[in-house]
Amino acid sequence: MRKLMFSLVATTMSMGLIFGSAPAKADVSSRNSAYQDIDERLKKMAQSAAWGGQEYRSHNIKDIELKGNLIDGSMVENSQVLTVSSDILENNLGHTVNMPSTGYEHEFEETTSTTNTSGWTFGYNYNASFSVLMVSASQSFSVEYNMSTSDTHEKKEKRKFTVPSIEVPVPAGKKYKVEYVFEKVKVSGKNKIDANLYGDVTYYYNNQPMSPQLLYSVQGLAADKQGFEQVIRDSAVGNDRFGIKTTGIGQFSTEFGTRLTRTLTDITDSRNPVKLETKNVPVEFKTLSTDTRVIK
Repeated sequence: MRKLMFSLVATTMSMGLIFGSAPAKADVSSRNSAYQDIDERLKKMAQSAAWGGQEYRSHNIKDIELKGNLIDGSMVENSQVLTVSSDILENNLGHTVNMPSTGYEHEFEETTSTTNTSGWTFGYNYNASFSVLMVSASQSFSVEYNMSTSDTHEKKEKRKFTVPSIEVPVPAGKKYKVEYVFEKVKVSGKNKIDANLYGDVTYYYNNQPMSPQLLYSVQGLAADKQGFEQVIRDSAVGNDRFGIKTTGIGQFSTEFGTRLTRTLTDITDSRNPVKLETKNVPVEFKTLSTDTRVIK
């Protein structure tokens, strides 16, 4: 089992959604219940910050940043090595002969699944998806989380590659074996997911609207913080720097092809085979079909 080291890149999304006490046009029953949880958490936090006759009316989420970080010790990697082609080249002549190996095509499947297990989601006609890119010394891959639901999202790709025939110089009286070995890797683990929220809350006093207060400020005043923490970002200026965040966990599992290796072995003496050469073979993968499904 090999150990990989990963760096992660997250996608930032912007949105402008207003939540409040007024009934929404969308059918409430069609919303994802976990989405309602984060809405209610914001509402309860804001209500607990009201004082001196203030009345909570609405909150406005202007911007969201979703970020992922691999949880140390959560990653499990397994490699699968498949011999996908094998040729025996035997030269019974008295001189070296260039002998062709067999060309072939190989089809395989790559599967990636992710599950939002954070306990909160974004719904309300908004697809809150983001990708986490993982980079190792030998390959990279990305997993995409859909924070609009707590269902498992699975993506399967059927792919193939083609290896052309090659000529191998086989000396007189020699017997060579040409093998192609294809490696697939399955990696699973957990990401810590942060949702940073930037926006404000509107209160009324004597039935008149007050100046909006930043979510950051409301969290500082709230008696019931609902698990939110204050956050300050460097990528903005002024009041747009200040927000709140909530944290959860997302699970992932991905399986993909990594490399094709060609091995040339002298098997003239079957009891004492001699490996002559091992090479990585560059191949171009072609996607034949893609299938996505939601597992509830």
